[in-house]
Amino acid sequence: MSWAQIVAGGLYATGSMRLLESLSGSYGLRRSGLLPQLYRTDSPKFVILCYHRVGSGGIPLYSSLSVEIFERQMRFVSDHYRVVSLGQACDELRSPVANTSPGIVVTFDDGYCDIYHKAFPILQKYRVPATVFLTAGAVETGEVAWYDRVFLALKLWPGEVFGLDLDRPRQFSITNAETRKEAAVEIVSFLCTLPNCRRRLCCLELEQRMSLPMKDLTGRMLTWEQVREMYQAGIIFGSHTMTHPVVSQLSAAEMSDELYESKSLMERRIGCRVDEFAFPFGHKSHRHGRNVQAIEDFGYRCAVTTDWGCNLPGANLYELRRVQVDDQPSLPLFVLRLNQALLQVPGAGEGAASHNRQVRIHSR
Repeated sequence: MSWAQIVAGGLYATGSMRLLESLSGSYGLRRSGLLPQLYRTDSPKFVILCYHRVGSGGIPLYSSLSVEIFERQMRFVSDHYRVVSLGQACDELRSPVANTSPGIVVTFDDGYCDIYHKAFPILQKYRVPATVFLTAGAVETGEVAWYDRVFLALKLWPGEVFGLDLDRPRQFSITNAETRKEAAVEIVSFLCTLPNCRRRLCCLELEQRMSLPMKDLTGRMLTWEQVREMYQAGIIFGSHTMTHPVVSQLSAAEMSDELYESKSLMERRIGCRVDEFAFPFGHKSHRHGRNVQAIEDFGYRCAVTTDWGCNLPGANLYELRRVQVDDQPSLPLFVLRLNQALLQVPGAGEGAASHNRQVRIHSR
């Protein structure tokens, strides 16, 4: 058990977490010399939660969250906060209303089928609005995106050493499930630094070294029928591009294709406007100014990142911050992270190093 889990459990068990909740709604922390200083904030705060899947087993191999913990999280935010849609949050960030209580937004990236089978019933039960950002090409073909294939290749590689020519010839020791996952993370991280055409070539060469079983590649994404059913029940769908590239590595023409084709395909398949966007991978190193401008130019009203923290009025609606929730082992730790985000408002610190580390690979 980590120190964070121990601290969170102690705060939760003693009731001290309730005090932290009351403070985080109306106060922030900023540096003042060596010690942080508490100061009052009068603006509404919005924390956008970022999930990828609910459940475990199969792709995505980097993420698992028990159904029980997810339900406890949704019950908690419904009981303690205003849970609003991403659209309402954007409206209030643009034009703040009198209600200054914190707002919570729930989002999912990629479009894994666990969202329909396991998360959707819970969202309905607690009347939680949510936005699901689809990698539209993966939903259309029914096959998972390129980074999932890298994770699968490392999981199934028959030996205990995996050699690959990255920035230099590399040898990865993959003697157990954890080292195989770590190797996959390192490989995907490197591929994210390459121009998109070279990244695609590297992925092709990797897959030519072993045959990935179709049973593991298919049946892991939402179907359009499931998407339409969820949309009719109030779930909003946004674009996560067609192929989940690193947008900072795209040419202007490639960026236009990813934005136009995903938006156009989703609008045809679902029968609704697609106004919201999530940057693939999402960290500030994975995007730049012209990417942000292109989102606005293509008619999206907002875009979310994986930069950690909460959002205040005046925030750039095309670079909204989120808090990732993958693999959260307990409700007390979830509540602690939520309150940390509310206290560490933009301009008062960028969040702990552990949070920055979490977003290097995903919003995957």
